[in-house]
Amino acid sequence: GLLKDPGSDAWVKVLSSLDCKYSFEPQAIPCSITWRRHTPSPLSTPDGPVVKTEEEKEVLVLVEPEDFLKRLFSLTQPDLNQVLPLAGLEGSSTKAYSLAVVGLDAYRRYVPGERWRRGSEQRVEITPRRELVCERLCLARRCNQDQGRQQALSPGKQSPSSQPGPELAMTQEEILEALVVLQLWGNIDVLFLDTWQEFGQHVSALTKAIAKRPYKCSGALQGRKEKRQLESQELPFCTDGAWARGARVEKDGTGLWQVWKRQIQQFNRVSPATAAAIAEAYPSPSLLVQAYEECSTEDEKLHLLSDIPVKSDVGRKDRRVGPDLSRRIYLFMVSTDPDLVLDLS
Repeated sequence: GLLKDPGSDAWVKVLSSLDCKYSFEPQAIPCSITWRRHTPSPLSTPDGPVVKTEEEKEVLVLVEPEDFLKRLFSLTQPDLNQVLPLAGLEGSSTKAYSLAVVGLDAYRRYVPGERWRRGSEQRVEITPRRELVCERLCLARRCNQDQGRQQALSPGKQSPSSQPGPELAMTQEEILEALVVLQLWGNIDVLFLDTWQEFGQHVSALTKAIAKRPYKCSGALQGRKEKRQLESQELPFCTDGAWARGARVEKDGTGLWQVWKRQIQQFNRVSPATAAAIAEAYPSPSLLVQAYEECSTEDEKLHLLSDIPVKSDVGRKDRRVGPDLSRRIYLFMVSTDPDLVLDLS
């Protein structure tokens, strides 16, 4: 749960640093975080002003890596009874759910190698991508979407000594396919975090956004008066952090490399490690354009970045940027066609 893991103290410390009230209470969905706003009511009593409490629509659910993989695997199976409960929770359709999974990569690396073998006997047949998505969307129309959303969100009780199941054989591509189904079917976003510190930072960022939302809305609707109220309103717990702002560029140029790396990372299917490898080989866009100009053929330009090595996680073989991303970056840097589609897939 939220407090069972030994490393969860890190996110509790971040929570304690916020200048706002918090409490640990039983929730309709286990291991979930909700927000409540206290606002003064126009009504008053002899005892003083009445404070109205409203629950925000956002719900953040923490899911254990093992449970997360099992529920993703259930989304790829023809029998949706593994996902759909008997009844949904009251008022669930008005909620905006998101999932947070802490330490999924570490969990997959920790699992012994024999549990990850890709033998023909252990291979799990997964429906092809297009059929999978179409099948899930058709089934979703016939089923109660709220029920499916609640079951996908509710972490089940897992035994620490439970035997490994077929979900451990899911490849990265199959996991991505299941995430697409989860987003299209249940409108649920999933955030992967490496540490509890990052989880605490994410909770802080969400709290900041939720706290400022009514002031921003009133500023947009009622004009400058409410905007001045937003500027003068003190929210001391809404501290800025590295997770909530862009790369800072100093007058001496420090930080430009980070901006360039993040620009590369905005391409589809580009990991931070891949973006860093390209940015290290060509530390600025102008140096990359200069390298293109020095190429003698079009084919050489298209494959200029293909063989740049990318450092992988511990225990995994190093890989390379590859021809597809090399082609997309080249077209992005030199094309003058605003309607050009870079991603052929």
